[in-house]
Amino acid sequence: MLGDRDTGERLAMLASRAGECGVSIAEIHVFEKGAAGTRDDLAELDTVVAALSHALSAGCSIWLPFPLDLLREEHIRRLSLVLQRHGLNLLLGRQLRPCPVHGGFNEVDAALRREVRAVDDLDRAAVAATGAQTLASEIEAVLQQDCANPTALRVLRPTDARLALLQRLEAEHGPLPPLPAATASWKRRRPALKRFSCWLLQRCRLTQAEVADILNQLGHRTPGGRDWQRSTISALINGRYDRRVAA
Repeated sequence: MLGDRDTGERLAMLASRAGECGVSIAEIHVFEKGAAGTRDDLAELDTVVAALSHALSAGCSIWLPFPLDLLREEHIRRLSLVLQRHGLNLLLGRQLRPCPVHGGFNEVDAALRREVRAVDDLDRAAVAATGAQTLASEIEAVLQQDCANPTALRVLRPTDARLALLQRLEAEHGPLPPLPAATASWKRRRPALKRFSCWLLQRCRLTQAEVADILNQLGHRTPGGRDWQRSTISALINGRYDRRVAA
């Protein structure tokens, strides 16, 4: 939840209202009254940056119970567009009304949003073209490394559909977290696989079964050498493999 100090003092009432709408408040970020109106760039307001950082890492939307706390229409538009880039949204007012994903609040707002989205589309197209080359090179390098070791020929070439999915996710959500070779030690692979899986689950909103399929297609296996499944992906992201290593 985001707002000024007056909004923060109404936390009990707002928490009750959030519960009525079927959501809960994970964190509250407050700034001094009128602080947003004195800034042309929201990046200068640490509270807003902190709220965005938490929202992106946790995969949750931001609720602005009193939109006038930000004072400026452009602040609301910019904040919502940043969240929408990552599949999230800005919720406004006591009804938790999401900002428009298509169109806008008025003709001017809609035109400005279309311009930003056009820039985003062009940027994604460029990133996708670069990402496809990078991903293909990494896969080829892994295959060549494993082919040099006959005992490690367990790497499967990703299907065209799976490769296309990874390219699309990279275009929409940014560079994929790097992965070591599938033949690297488990100690080296474990933290990288965990970051990669959490990114797919939280940022890209994939299911655990889909993440397991991707890891299997890339040739990675559990520490016991088995295919990944929903249960083992859950164990990975919940830290159960971390505890085994510590033990």
